[in-house]
Amino acid sequence: MKNAIIGYPRIGAQRELKFWIEDYFKGKLSKDDLEKHAKNLRAIQWQAIKDADIDYIPCNDFSFYDGMLDTAMMLNVIPAEYSALGLDTIETYFAMARGYQGKAGDVKARPMKKWFNTNYHYIVPCIEEVAFKLNSAKLIKEYKEALSLGIKTKPVVIGGFTFLKLAQYSGNISLSTCLEQVADIYSLISFALFN
Repeated sequence: MKNAIIGYPRIGAQRELKFWIEDYFKGKLSKDDLEKHAKNLRAIQWQAIKDADIDYIPCNDFSFYDGMLDTAMMLNVIPAEYSALGLDTIETYFAMARGYQGKAGDVKARPMKKWFNTNYHYIVPCIEEVAFKLNSAKLIKEYKEALSLGIKTKPVVIGGFTFLKLAQYSGNISLSTCLEQVADIYSLISFALFN
């Protein structure tokens, strides 16, 4: 019998990720160093899972903030107020998670909501237009990172219907108007990973 886990705590044995992100926001840690530390943490965690003899090792379960926010970025669901800031990918990500006040503008963080009946809160994505596109950079990067360490992983992705069901909509857009496009994008994910 084979075994699997759907994810691994991403924060680190000593809550390192939390402190790195705080240091990044205080200007004590560069974006490159934050990425480097995160990469090292992922390698340690994948090795720990492999050493535990887990057959299906997850990847893409790591997040700087939240899996729903990661999925929003993967589907290019970025509200106009954040894309108008002209920030790079990670700064746009953190602007949606924590807000942004700086030279590029001033925006509040996206609202949070409880993940079903748990005490975990997720960032609520806002779908303003039906202009989805696959941005699989994070997913592919982490999959290839693990492969470079000799560890074959199984990507973990929040399902398209779950994402749409938990999203907020603007204007005449609804789950039903988005479903087909999102289904098409999800069908591209395995192609993006394995080709």
